[in-house]
Amino acid sequence: MNSRTAYVLSDAEGKAYSANGAVAAQGFKHLGYTVRYFTREELPQLDILWDTPVVAGVGTVVKALKQLGIEPPAHQTLPAVLTPFLGRRCWRSTIGDIRREGVFPIFLKPFEDTKRFTGFVAQREADIDAIPTHEGDEPLTPDYVVLAQEPVNFRSEWRTFVLRGRVVGTALHTGDPLLFPNAQIIRQTVAAYEPPLAGYSADFGVTDDGRTLLIEINEGYSLGSGHLKANQYADLLRSRWEEMTGNG
Repeated sequence: MNSRTAYVLSDAEGKAYSANGAVAAQGFKHLGYTVRYFTREELPQLDILWDTPVVAGVGTVVKALKQLGIEPPAHQTLPAVLTPFLGRRCWRSTIGDIRREGVFPIFLKPFEDTKRFTGFVAQREADIDAIPTHEGDEPLTPDYVVLAQEPVNFRSEWRTFVLRGRVVGTALHTGDPLLFPNAQIIRQTVAAYEPPLAGYSADFGVTDDGRTLLIEINEGYSLGSGHLKANQYADLLRSRWEEMTGNG
């Protein structure tokens, strides 16, 4: 029986494009896959199927899905069903409305996980003009939709990895490594996320007054490995890939 194939993006030397790619390659081998490295230029020639996970950055995975005729699903980093776990005001707005209202400081990020820019706290209107976007992106227009939040001071921020509804790992993102979120709140948040993705991460922060708050939900198909075991990481990527291709 032929083994299954997992495609991993490579660098100019034919090695995994990143540390995450190297962990994924190791994990897929443990799961019985044949790992094939590819360059971005080779992507159109790959025999991509529902059961051939593609490990790469967001843009490359999106192109791979489109080769299968699949439009990547829109992803909200803070689904409405999880509002009770935010602990702060959070609303949908636009760049134009934020300018007109002029209420600062304010935390801003893309409303959908488009990766146009990284979430940040705007202290004044001039900070909006300086939002860093990816090279080649068009400037943000007044009707560009953002997620606006009341700023919160987190003393530590943690990422939890969720595979098929179960937390399989955690990793410190920033802050005090001895200040861990309330585990019961993490469990409650994961249980409340409906319908859940097959693989994703949920980020939590501990505030300076000791509260554990949800920061955001992250798509699983191009997620970093954190400190997951290689086979767990590969399983998470595989599960989300097969879900997106209709076979999860």
